[in-house]
Amino acid sequence: MASPQSQELAQKASVIYEQRLRAQLEQTNPDAFVAIEPDSGDYFLGQTLSEAIQAARSAHPNRLPFVLRVGHHATIELGVAVA
Repeated sequence: MASPQSQELAQKASVIYEQRLRAQLEQTNPDAFVAIEPDSGDYFLGQTLSEAIQAARSAHPNRLPFVLRVGHHATIELGVAVA
């Protein structure tokens, strides 16, 4: 289970994504990763999860970003290939 701090971070970032970013990013950057720093509202795009996190951490080294995948319900998918 996520900590209360993590849940609050996710909630704030999700609101920012839904209210300010979703419509624009789904048209201009489908499938990209977006790291949102919820206290400032700043967001950072990357073609990989690592790129988005690195950009956010460079701008706000002492804050945790929350990462979403533009246009997807989950940030990453874990699966097993069936032969």
